[in-house]
Amino acid sequence: MTRWVDGYALGTFSDETRVFAGIVSGDRVLPLDSVGPVVTPTTVRDLLEHWDVVGPRVQELATTFDRDQSLPLEGLAVLAPLEPRQIIQVGANYRSHVAQVVISDRAPGDTRSDEELRRYADETMDELKRSGKPFFFTGLPSAVCGPDDDVLLPAEAKRVDWEVELAVVIGATAHRVPAERAMEYVAGYTVCNDISARDLQFSPEHKPLGGDWLRAKNRPTFLPTGPFVVPAELVPDYRQLELTLDLNGERKQSDLPANLLYDVPALIAAASQAALLYPGDLLLTGSPAGNGGFWQQWLQPGDVMEAGIAGIGYQHNTCQAEPR
Repeated sequence: MTRWVDGYALGTFSDETRVFAGIVSGDRVLPLDSVGPVVTPTTVRDLLEHWDVVGPRVQELATTFDRDQSLPLEGLAVLAPLEPRQIIQVGANYRSHVAQVVISDRAPGDTRSDEELRRYADETMDELKRSGKPFFFTGLPSAVCGPDDDVLLPAEAKRVDWEVELAVVIGATAHRVPAERAMEYVAGYTVCNDISARDLQFSPEHKPLGGDWLRAKNRPTFLPTGPFVVPAELVPDYRQLELTLDLNGERKQSDLPANLLYDVPALIAAASQAALLYPGDLLLTGSPAGNGGFWQQWLQPGDVMEAGIAGIGYQHNTCQAEPR
């Protein structure tokens, strides 16, 4: 797909002979191994591990782009922008998603109207925001694939769906960070699509235990990531970035992070109370309403997902049956 980057971003690319980190601006990519040692070795995660030092150098290179040293983006394979050590994910964090779940999961005999249930969900979420805590779970880096890679559907899963998410890229080691300082630890943002096999996640044998998150969410290719990491200083307000997901050209999800139940500072503060966060870690902030469970539509071989965030980038992933 055709891509264009306003300002600059970081990514990982392949030209069929090598894999390299680069700065992308407009429709050109500057390989970082061609401009002298910014940091050694030069991967996007290596850059983030020294971001306080190399960030200004990367910004300088981006603003003095040498076209003769750069490559056309169109001729390169765009890979997942980085290999995270850790992936921390958040469940039920969009007001629209929670309300949708409350309405669709109404108990038999519940005579409340959709509007009454929506008001109940709003009241519940308001109370959670005042006194509750985010619901976290962890992902495996082995599930990550690139923004243009095929998503492989396992034969044993019949109900596989999608969830577009804004992913925060951590830029400094964080532990017990207060919310008021949390944004200091954000290096940038990228796009993730949290693919889930729902029939494996909540099978009857595991539902009393809370579900099987490994088999449902951490299969190879179940986390398309990228295309790029957009530095935080180039994002004036992450809350106004529109998230969308189209399936075979039909809009399934659309929302703004302004509607997060727990915002990015609250998530970083809560996650860093429980775990040590490292540069390059991904913190997925949750997905809005409109996944496959709501539509009762499940991914099939040949389906095409286009997940994206305005100002951050877009993915184009085709579903294929997993080879047996």
